[in-house]
Amino acid sequence: MVPPTYRDASGRPITHQDFELDRDTIIRALDHMGQYLDQRGVNATVMTVGGAVNTVYLQSRRSTHNVDFFLATPTAAEHTVIHEAARSAAHSERSQRGEIGANWFNNATQLLMGRDIQARLAQIALQQNVIVHQYRGPRGGIVVYAAPWAYAFCGKLNRLCESNARSYDIADAVSYLHQYLLANSRQTVSAEEIKQWCRDFGKKVTDGVLDQVNARYNTTYRTRPISRP
Repeated sequence: MVPPTYRDASGRPITHQDFELDRDTIIRALDHMGQYLDQRGVNATVMTVGGAVNTVYLQSRRSTHNVDFFLATPTAAEHTVIHEAARSAAHSERSQRGEIGANWFNNATQLLMGRDIQARLAQIALQQNVIVHQYRGPRGGIVVYAAPWAYAFCGKLNRLCESNARSYDIADAVSYLHQYLLANSRQTVSAEEIKQWCRDFGKKVTDGVLDQVNARYNTTYRTRPISRP
């Protein structure tokens, strides 16, 4: 895991505090990671899902708590050096500007996906080729790709089915669906196709949630892209 589970003197896991990270802070920290990896001759390719995509790439949010990432395989050798690079970036930010937290760059999202799904999502992300940020040096660096739009969209649908939905979740769902449609030159997608995505990714969805997203999409873009028979 990145970061690994730290424990106190009694053996209990230490809970990391979250901080609000704006676009400039995330880019600066990722660039620091890229420089660290370049010095060690490591090229890291990671996929990110969630608030970092909105904050850095879509610029639809002012800030997020962390950068959620995953690799193509859960056992990739880069995990250790990526953790070291992220820790170095956090130390640099702390000493120069302020705390960003030990958890600012983490792969806890991997716990929510099976190994086969993780590899498939990574492959689709590379094909989708949406680069959230990159730093390339002469010997190494980091490239951060957005997770597949359909997967990100299903994640928001799942959250909207639960009692802990956040105020920005429906706006995020609309943004991800819009990006999916643009990337695939489509104007509509059927409710049944979306339900199949959710089944494939192990996410929940209801007709009511799809109706909410359709209505919000219509408010934003003056069209209802989710079709029904």
